[in-house]
Amino acid sequence: MRRLLARAVILATVMVAVVMIGVTGAWAWWEARERAEEQIWSQVGAVASVAEVDPDPALLRRVVASTSAGSRGHLAVHLPDGTTVGASRAGVTDVAALRRSGVGSGVRSPGTAAEAGAGAGARGVVPVEEGTAYLQVAGAEAGDDVAVVEVFQPRGEAVRGLGPVLGALVGIAVLGVLGAVLVTDRLSRPARRALRALADTAVEIGEGRLNARIRVHGPRDLVVLGESINAIGERVQGLLTKEREMAADVSHRLRTPLTALRLDAELLPGPEGERIRGAIGALERDVDAIIRDVRPHEPDPEVERECDLSEAVVDRMGFWSMLANDQGREVTLELPDTPCRVALSAQECTAVLDSLVGNVFRYTPADRPFAVAVVAHAGWVTLLVEDAGPGFADPTAALRRGTSGGGSTGLGLDIVRHAVEATGGTVHLERGRLGGARVRARFALWDVPHAAEQPRAWRLRRSG
Repeated sequence: MRRLLARAVILATVMVAVVMIGVTGAWAWWEARERAEEQIWSQVGAVASVAEVDPDPALLRRVVASTSAGSRGHLAVHLPDGTTVGASRAGVTDVAALRRSGVGSGVRSPGTAAEAGAGAGARGVVPVEEGTAYLQVAGAEAGDDVAVVEVFQPRGEAVRGLGPVLGALVGIAVLGVLGAVLVTDRLSRPARRALRALADTAVEIGEGRLNARIRVHGPRDLVVLGESINAIGERVQGLLTKEREMAADVSHRLRTPLTALRLDAELLPGPEGERIRGAIGALERDVDAIIRDVRPHEPDPEVERECDLSEAVVDRMGFWSMLANDQGREVTLELPDTPCRVALSAQECTAVLDSLVGNVFRYTPADRPFAVAVVAHAGWVTLLVEDAGPGFADPTAALRRGTSGGGSTGLGLDIVRHAVEATGGTVHLERGRLGGARVRARFALWDVPHAAEQPRAWRLRRSG
C-alpha cells in the first residue's frame, strides 16, 4: 500500500512538474529573446546617433569599443564612403539595399523610422551563417549618404542563459516531488496501519483462529469495515459452536441405541453375528470420532496424513464383500500391484469408500453387481466405484451438499468430494460399463511409484 501511494503521488507530481517546467521554460525563452533584441536595438540606436552627428572613424571606433557587442567584435558601422568600422557579417548588397530604401533583397524590415523612435532610421534583420545581423540606418531617412550600423548576434546567444534557470526549475521540481511523497506518507500512515490490521486479522481468521478481532484506529470507512469483519467473525464462531454442540448431542444420543444393538448382537451366533457385531463396533468408533472432532482442538502431529489407498480398499472390501455375498451380488475388485499413496489418513480413505459402496447397497436392487477399482496413472490415483443400478438423474445436483434423490441426507457424495478436493483432486459422476452410476474419485498421488503397474482382478462370485 505504501509503495502504491508513493508511485501514484510521484506520477501525479511529475506530470504537474513537467507541465510547469514546460510553460515556464517557454515563457523564459520568449522573454530572453525579447530582452536580447531590445538590448541589440538599444546599442544600435546609441551608435547610430553618434554616427549621424559625427561620422569620424576614430570616434566611431571608440564608441563601438565602449559597447558590449563592440567589445566582443559583434558591432560594425558602414560609412557612406564605403569604410567599415568594426567586424561586419552582413553582405554589402544588404547594407546598400537598406541604405537606399530600407527594403532590399534578403532584408526583413520589422519596423519603420517612426516606429524605431527618434534618431533611428530604417531597420533590417539579415540571417547569416553564424547567426543573425541586425542593421539600422543612422538617420531619420534612408539614402546613399547615410551610415548603417550593424550588430551581430550568434546563434543561441539570446537563450544561452536559460540553462541555469531550467536547472533550478528541475531542482525545485525534484524537491517538490520528494516533499509530496513525504507528506503523503505521513498523512496516509493511519490508513495504512488500519489496512495492515485488517489484513493481519483476515489472515488469522483464514488460518482458523476465529476469535481474532480487529482493533482499527483510522479513517471512518476502515473502522466500519473492521467492525463488520468482527461481527462476521463472531457470527461464524457462534454458528460453529452451535454446530459442534448439535453434532455432539446427536452423537451422544446415538450411543444408547448402539449399546442396545451391541447387547442384542452378542446373542447372535455364527458368522452373521460376528459381521453384525463388527459393524456395530465400527459405528461406535465413528460416533466416538465425531464427538472428538466436533470439539475444538489443535491438529495432532502424530496422525499420519497419508496412506496406501489400495491397502485401505482391500481392508474395507472384506466387510462389503461379505454383505454382497449375503445379498447375492457379484463384486469385481481391481487393484494395482504397486502402492498408491494419497494425502489422506486411513480413516478418511475408509470413509470415502464406505460412502460410495454404501450408496450402491442403498440405491440398487440386492442382486445387482458392482465393481471397485484403483488405478494409478500420470501422477494421479483414481478410485472407481460403479454399479448396475438406475444411475444419476442429475450428476451436477448429486454433488451438492444435502441433495439426494433417495430420501437420505445427501451428505455421502459431499463427504467424498471434500476428501478428494483436499488432496487437489476431483470427483466425476457418469454412466458406467455396468449400465448404472460410476463415480470417479481422482486423488493426487503422494509418491509416484517407479515400478510398472500390473493390475490384478479379484472376482467374488455369487454364492449358490
